[in-house]
Amino acid sequence: MKLYNTVKSLILEVASIDSIVNAIRNKDKIIIYYDGDEPGGRGLRDIEPVCFGYSKAGNPVLRAWDSEGASHTAYKGEQPLPGWRLFRVDKIQSFKPSGEKFTTPKPGYNVNGDKSMTKVIINAVFDNQSTTPPITNIITSVVSGMLQNISNNGGLEGVDLSKAAETYKRVYSGIESQMNRRLSNDEKISLRPQIADVIKQIQNR
Repeated sequence: MKLYNTVKSLILEVASIDSIVNAIRNKDKIIIYYDGDEPGGRGLRDIEPVCFGYSKAGNPVLRAWDSEGASHTAYKGEQPLPGWRLFRVDKIQSFKPSGEKFTTPKPGYNVNGDKSMTKVIINAVFDNQSTTPPITNIITSVVSGMLQNISNNGGLEGVDLSKAAETYKRVYSGIESQMNRRLSNDEKISLRPQIADVIKQIQNR
């Protein structure tokens, strides 16, 4: 793979705030060596960094699209790659631009920041943000309509819809209708956690 072809030439450069901020601002694809959980989480990763800030525990963290490489949760079969990951900056042992750029956000990108962060330092800005509805708004609209329809038919009480496979099929179909295109399997996987969160938030109102 392209990622592993860079191993011999990788210059170890500890991630600094400046390098992270510049990468997000310039939309640079980055190769990192991450000291993740084992098994499977320690090694090189090819990422697209989009948001930097501080977690609820006060740790500097980086939200990025993880294209390929080592992954503890992927190793366990819980969150396959590619997909969104939240990285603790103190565990990023090397941080090097790959020489490539990314120009569009991946599905599930939050233009308003990151709900896992209490303070956002920088969030990527894409050229089409002003004309493309945020995916969060689309998901919320689709889920709200679906839950209202189910509620009108008396089917919501005592049911955790965030765990029902049929729920996701209906939400994916609604998203595709609003976006006027088909979702890929990778997009569906990356959107699933966000859909579950929206369902729970609306059900708990």
